[in-house]
Formats: sequence, C-alpha cells, structure tokens
Amino acid sequence: MNAFELEGISYEYQGGQKALDAVDLKVPLGESLTVLGTNGSGKSTLLYLLQGLLAPSAGSLRVFGDKTFTPSKRARIGMLFQNSQAQLFSLTVLDELMFGPLQHGLGQKEARGRAEDIMELLGITALAGRSPWQLSGGEMKKVALGTCLSTNPDVYLLDEPTSGLDPRSQVELVELVVRLKEAGKTIITATHDLHMIEDISERSIVIGEDHRVLADGPSAGIIKMNDVLLEANLIHEHAHRHEGFRHVHSHFGVHEHAWEDAGGGKITEAELKTGKEFFLHQMSELTAKLKVLIEHWQEHNAEHARTYLEWAGKAGAEGRAELAETLSEIARESGRLDELFRKAASQL
Repeated sequence: MNAFELEGISYEYQGGQKALDAVDLKVPLGESLTVLGTNGSGKSTLLYLLQGLLAPSAGSLRVFGDKTFTPSKRARIGMLFQNSQAQLFSLTVLDELMFGPLQHGLGQKEARGRAEDIMELLGITALAGRSPWQLSGGEMKKVALGTCLSTNPDVYLLDEPTSGLDPRSQVELVELVVRLKEAGKTIITATHDLHMIEDISERSIVIGEDHRVLADGPSAGIIKMNDVLLEANLIHEHAHRHEGFRHVHSHFGVHEHAWEDAGGGKITEAELKTGKEFFLHQMSELTAKLKVLIEHWQEHNAEHARTYLEWAGKAGAEGRAELAETLSEIARESGRLDELFRKAASQL
C-alpha cells in the first residue's frame, strides 16, 4: 500500500506564484524518501500538501489509498516544520510534549511518561520546565521533533531537520531517523543537504527551480548525477584557468574533471591531447602537474578544514575523543598549510 500517491499535482500561491508543477510521485508505506531541492523549489509546499495543510491547485492526491483527507489520517502523519517556532505554543517543554498524547486520548500519567521518555531520548530532560520561547534554535528544533515523536505517527514529514543543529545534534538526528526507518516508519525528508541522504533514505527525488521533478531514483545514484544537481542548483561549478584551458569540476563529492576551451565550448580528445602537449611543452612535467595540484589544494583548503571540524564533532558525539582531537588539530593546522601552499606556488 502507498502512503501517498500524487498524479499531476500542481500548486500556486495567491498572485499566481507557482510552487509545484505537475508532480507525479508514489511513496510506499515504510519507505524513507529524501526530497532534494534548493530554497524556493517547492519542497516545503510538497510536505504541506502531504500533511493536508494545503489542497492542490490541480491534480490528484491519495493518502493511504483514499482521496479524502480525514482527521484520522492526519493523526497518522507527524510533521517537523522548518521553522520550529511555527509548531510550539505551550508554556513549557513538558506541556508541549504532553499535548499531542493528551489529544489522542491518553491519560495524564501516561502522557507525562511518554513525554519524559522522549525528552530522555532527545537529551532535553533539563529543559522540561523551560518555556519553548527561551530556548536556542537547536533546542527548539529538538522539542519540535519531540512533538512529532510523542504521537507515534506512521509517517514523518521532516522539513530541513538539520538546520540550526550543531554537528553532534546532526549526527544524533540522523541516527534517530535511521532507527525510525528500521522500525518501519515512512519518512519523507526535505533538504538541500546532500551529505546525509544516503544515511537516511534509500530513494531520493530532485525538484528543480522550475518546480518539477528532475530525477527520481536510489539515493546512491542521485548524488552522482552532477548534471541534474547542477541544474537544480544543489551544487555549483567553479573553474580554474590553465594556459588557455578551463578546468571544471563540481563542488560536491568526488571530483570528476572535464575540460573546456577558454570560450566555454567542450573540446575534443584530439584537441585536448594537442592542448596538453602544448601545455607541457611550456614547462616541465613536474612543474605543470604541481601547478594544477597546488592551485587545487589552495582553493579547497578552507573547505577541507570545515570538513575536518564537522567529522571531529561526529567523532566526539560517538565518544571517540582522541580521534576528535586529532581531526580538530588537522583543522587548526589549515592556516599553516595555506602558507606552505603559497610558498610552493612561488617556487614553481
């Protein structure tokens, strides 16, 4: 059975602003799906439609096999909003987490017990008596996620769940999503963060800036579709010029290199061979190769340092303090590497 079936779904906001255009999508129960798209592509709007907060302007939407969106069906769907403030309204965190269970008919004692279990799971027990409005953005996000967990829905709609979270909390959230997935929950995550999609989903779709689905397939394959990700503005190209040639690669994952002439046109293998021969004729092979490598290392040094810090946070979250410190030390040394790269470049 499918949790959702969308056929030709479109949505326009007042004034004719298009958010989704002719989207076809089926999400089986128990599937974990990532919806990828840049800001403004329509990811959030899609989740609002699946939650029943909006009705499509055109097309057909079935929820659990039926076109009627009843209250009992809405109760089977939990949603984490991108803006956590939009779903928090109680006086304390404890009240916030008890509200859903009480509305579902649980007694005070049982609802409180469930809320306490969720606070322990999310590491927010110390916030129980605090007002949600006195919390940091990351703490608010955790409480908002707790409100979803509190009603134990069949489907979770997560809108940019890692935004505002520190690296450790991001790791914890990914681990939680994996646990929910293993428990058989249906999880649909809207994000533009490509780094986590293989961990949280078997399948991904890409929504382009034209608000249409550009690609639909296994997550491991989607992240390798550079042309699609470029079109959707999820990754970007940047170029290095080398003696009349432009070296182009994506800004995510393993670099796959292509060559273009200075005017932007693709060059043939024969032209590439001739160009390389000319290039190498102008300087020794060692100098030529080092020039390309050092320019590349210089450009990406800061990016790599951020990656080391991110993984240091993840290692720390797993209790691997020694590894976390080593990775942090590598990041701290990035400034020294910048100096060495500049020195090497001046010696070519």
